[in-house]
Formats: sequence, C-alpha cells, structure tokens
Amino acid sequence: MRLDRLQALLDDWTQWMKTDSHELGFPKKSILLSSGGESSHDVFEQMIEVADSENVRILDACVDSLPDTQKRAVYAQHLNLKKTMFHERDYSLALDNLLTIVGRRIHA
Repeated sequence: MRLDRLQALLDDWTQWMKTDSHELGFPKKSILLSSGGESSHDVFEQMIEVADSENVRILDACVDSLPDTQKRAVYAQHLNLKKTMFHERDYSLALDNLLTIVGRRIHA
C-alpha cells in the first residue's frame, strides 16, 4: 500500500469517527423490496459506499491494534486531540505500522 492511499483512508476514517451514528445496524433499504427502477449508476455508488465503509472499519481495527502511544498519536493528528511530547515520532511509527498492517488487509 502506498502512503497516499493510506492518507486517503485515514481521511475517510476521520470523517467516520466524527460522525455521530447511533443506528441499530438495520439496513437503510430492504434488499427484498427492490423497485427495479434503480439505475446502474446508483447501484455502483452503493457498492462503492459499502466498500469504503468496510475499509474504514478495517482501518479502525488496525488503529485500535497499534501500541497505545501510536494510537494516541493517530487520534491526536486526525481527531484534533492534544499532542504528546513525542507526537511526531509516534505518528511516524504509527504510519509505518499501518502501511504494513492495512496493506495486508485492504487490497486497493
């Protein structure tokens, strides 16, 4: 995985973390009640949203698996939390680890 792809995923993750979602996990649309009037463009956009959502969940699990100092550095960098004294070093290490871990789990 390239660094620019990881940065794009981290941007998506940041937006996902900042959204307040208290849904119960029910789908927004029923699979069984399709009107048949959907365009292929709408279906494609839904497929992209599902893939992006899955990638964000995978990235969230990867960030959660980082050592605490690195996890705090990622949170501080992307969620505007207080930065620690060794923030730059910890964030750099976190990016290196995420490139490896996420590269194994997300193939895009």
